[in-house]
Amino acid sequence: MTRISPTDLSFLLLERANRPFHMAAFTIFQKPKGQESTFGPRLFDAYRHSQAVKPFNYKLKWLGKDVAAWETVEPDMRNHVRHIDLPAPGSIQQFYETVSFLNTGLLDRGHPLWECYIIDGIENGRIAVMLKVHHALIDGEGGLRLMRNFLSDSPRNKTLAAPWMALESGDKPRRSRPSVSQIQRLQSMLRGLTKLPGDVVGLGSDVLDLGVQSLNLKPRKASLPFTARHTLFNKTAKSAARAYANIELPLADVKAVAKATDTSVNDVVMTTIDDALHHYLREHQAPTDRPLVAFMPMSLRDESGGGGGNQVSAELIAMGAPEASVGERLRQIHASTKKAKDKGRGMQTTSRQAYTLLLFASLTMSDALPWFGKVPSANLVISNMKGPTGQLYLAGAPLVAFHGLPILPPGAGLNVTFASFNTELCIAIGAAPEAVHEPFRLAELIEQAFRALQIDAGATSPTTPGGRPSSRDRNVSHTTPKSRTP
Repeated sequence: MTRISPTDLSFLLLERANRPFHMAAFTIFQKPKGQESTFGPRLFDAYRHSQAVKPFNYKLKWLGKDVAAWETVEPDMRNHVRHIDLPAPGSIQQFYETVSFLNTGLLDRGHPLWECYIIDGIENGRIAVMLKVHHALIDGEGGLRLMRNFLSDSPRNKTLAAPWMALESGDKPRRSRPSVSQIQRLQSMLRGLTKLPGDVVGLGSDVLDLGVQSLNLKPRKASLPFTARHTLFNKTAKSAARAYANIELPLADVKAVAKATDTSVNDVVMTTIDDALHHYLREHQAPTDRPLVAFMPMSLRDESGGGGGNQVSAELIAMGAPEASVGERLRQIHASTKKAKDKGRGMQTTSRQAYTLLLFASLTMSDALPWFGKVPSANLVISNMKGPTGQLYLAGAPLVAFHGLPILPPGAGLNVTFASFNTELCIAIGAAPEAVHEPFRLAELIEQAFRALQIDAGATSPTTPGGRPSSRDRNVSHTTPKSRTP
């Protein structure tokens, strides 16, 4: 039996019917030629008769009030793997309606906290694998790694693999979850936070610096909690219903804009998102007079990627001014992210961890206490992940699309997550319908903002604007499912 860490336990304790804390993602494959009718049943049979390794064989066991552990069991695959055939014509819109409905319900805590759906019958001979895993079992980057590891670099590998299965000999090993001793050391560090003189001095200095910023006695390095303007995007979900959309941008084009403007890919994508959000607010006659604020996990590594240890933090990023041009918006966002990274590097590790927890707590307070909901800390969540860089296959079937279905954290009705995949940069939108009931339109506005930024930066390429299909012709879709009782 493995004790659950405080961080993992928090995802279980904070979960509600209208705020699920499972992660979900799907991969879409082109079925191999000649296997259009047999590939799906074969995959389903292989998955139903597979064996799960940790953490997919961990079942929740409560030891007392707010104390839990994982017990190792042998999952009954009939409870975890299901096969769904879309009715003809199997359009991408039908697919999204199905995915959104499947992602609504909470995971059954009487079984290991994950589910897999094989969704067959997608137009043009395609099939999808959708995976739901509770955030208490694994984090986002770990989930991305698992999704990568069950795929092959070679179309000749015919193994019908799955994320929960043990890797075959010769495959890259998964990075294991922290050991019990590592978790105990982390828990000890958190409990002893106030007993570490050096760290207390550092934390006190950082908090004092934050207070000085709030009094405007020195330039702010980042946005402060409870200072964002309440907007349409702060309307939180009343049910488990979610609205989703996605869009892909050519990664090479995004990198070209970043190089031409001496910024980063992260800055460029944030700018297009920010510009699209302001256009969306104006279209819905709900503009704001302040910059939007994003809660954003951030890497603190320099361009060389050197250095070990934990170099990740989270920050509140004040984005561009409401009426800024797209080029000026990029400059403002670049300045904000640079200051935030400089601030993070200047904080001691323990201080940085405590500060990140403080920011997340401020989001929770906005959601739980009505008064704090009027003065939110952030308007949305934006996160960035690095995905696989080459073409991948599942038993010879090439991967043609990969997307996550973003989680809505407390205090926010909108989450925009982007990840690189092969030659594309995939942007996924997850929203409470109360906050964004037209995510498809938001995806269109993101694409339009990027084209405008390309022109402003003088970084247009043969793939744009005329050489690439419009969003209406590509994998940009959305649905707002009806709520159902989990």
